[in-house]
Amino acid sequence: MKKHYSYPFLAFLLAALLTGCGFHLQGETKLAQPLHRMYIQSSDPYGQLARSLEQDLKISKVQLVSSPSEASTILTILRDDTSQELLSVSGTQQTRQYNLKVTVAFEITDQKGRSIVSPQTLSESRTITVQSNQVLGSSNEANLFYQQMRRVLAHAIINRIASREVTSAIDHAFAHTEQT
Repeated sequence: MKKHYSYPFLAFLLAALLTGCGFHLQGETKLAQPLHRMYIQSSDPYGQLARSLEQDLKISKVQLVSSPSEASTILTILRDDTSQELLSVSGTQQTRQYNLKVTVAFEITDQKGRSIVSPQTLSESRTITVQSNQVLGSSNEANLFYQQMRRVLAHAIINRIASREVTSAIDHAFAHTEQT
């Protein structure tokens, strides 16, 4: 009976390739201390963006509270828009290519409504090809793309508020608030 030593080698090779290309699991992100007790304010609190933000913030050890009065900071989703732009049509009018886009704007305020992180806008886009005989399927595909883009944008928001620049602004704002 022959032993298969190639399986551990293949697993190691796959792991090396994934880390070599920059792949890593989304883990805890270090956030400034005032962000550790936060309220998320959104016109769609059960939507994909809000849910993804909640998951990412919980992983980063942020306590999400149920009202703005309980929070030290408030993350407000100012805008969560989708758009479609027709990019091209085939010569036979059978195939169309669309650019799908999600644009999100957010800001962070303190409990008294003072702006800590001024409004910032992030966007994500994907291209989708639609065959004329697959219009219904393409609608579902577009919805999946929108969900994926919102997850990516939630990660981008977390990365933005974890940046040195934003952390410094938050620390400065709260140090100034404590002195007054």
